[in-house]
Amino acid sequence: MRILTSEVVVRASGQMECVDLTDELARAVKDSGVTDGCSVAFCAHTTCNLFINELEDGALADLRARLAGLVPANIYYAHDDLERRTQNLQPGERSNGRSHVLQMVLGGTSQTIPVGSGEPLLGRWQRLLLLELDEPKERTCVFQVWGT
Repeated sequence: MRILTSEVVVRASGQMECVDLTDELARAVKDSGVTDGCSVAFCAHTTCNLFINELEDGALADLRARLAGLVPANIYYAHDDLERRTQNLQPGERSNGRSHVLQMVLGGTSQTIPVGSGEPLLGRWQRLLLLELDEPKERTCVFQVWGT
């Protein structure tokens, strides 16, 4: 059995923007030498999301609109209330409670993708996407590929 773990660092162009990680995943699979097995993509951050879907402007606009209605920007978030919050505080803490709630609602810090014939087995229009829920900054994504 072969196992390869690799990382890629990416940065979205803005809040609620996507970064397509499909080519990076395919490169990790190729570099692993695995022809049949499995891959996991994991994002090591709590204010962005990994998902598999079609990379199409209308679908992404629909997602942004539904999320804006479900998790509004201009309401109270206890995470942002530094008079109340006592855990995990950092110097220069800023407001990002909405980003944390969005990630919990979406629920995706990782995706599992089967590998066959040395390639990720994604559907015709499926892409591995990172959705930035907070301010754009460098994000680390880990790929682990294993199999034969």
